[in-house]
Amino acid sequence: MILVKDACIIDNEKGSAIIIALLALAVVTLFGISSIETSSIELKIVRNERMYQRCFYVADSGWKDGACWLEGKSEAPSIINIAPSLSDDELKIVRNFGDGAANVLNDDFPDNSEDDTIDSIPYWYNIQYNKDQIVAGSGKAYREFIYIVKSNANKEHEIEVRLKKIYKTGY
Repeated sequence: MILVKDACIIDNEKGSAIIIALLALAVVTLFGISSIETSSIELKIVRNERMYQRCFYVADSGWKDGACWLEGKSEAPSIINIAPSLSDDELKIVRNFGDGAANVLNDDFPDNSEDDTIDSIPYWYNIQYNKDQIVAGSGKAYREFIYIVKSNANKEHEIEVRLKKIYKTGY
């Protein structure tokens, strides 16, 4: 004899607690995964921002080496680039990036050509002659030279500064 149990499936609640618990666990797991993903993205953003700031500060410090280079000159430095293939701005350069020789611009910043490093971040600077003018009240022998100093850090971040320096000319 076979016993048949008459059960109403509609009123049967067996297993519903497990289903609800599994759904809640799935929702909490999704929250956890999204939190981990958000945290890792934020860490990448912070890392990039920090590196950007460090490179900016290195570039900002690099132009000061150019100012010291000009300060060490007793007379106005000569323009060093004379190649006819260079643009007008490149022909006015008195110091190439990485202290490159005449017509060696180093504007692609090759390895081991940097002027110096700060916190292991390399930087380069060049100095371009802009113009000179008579210094009021100083006589004909003194002229104010205006230079553009470009400093580049880590081959990516560049700062441009205009400097004025008074030199005695014609002696």
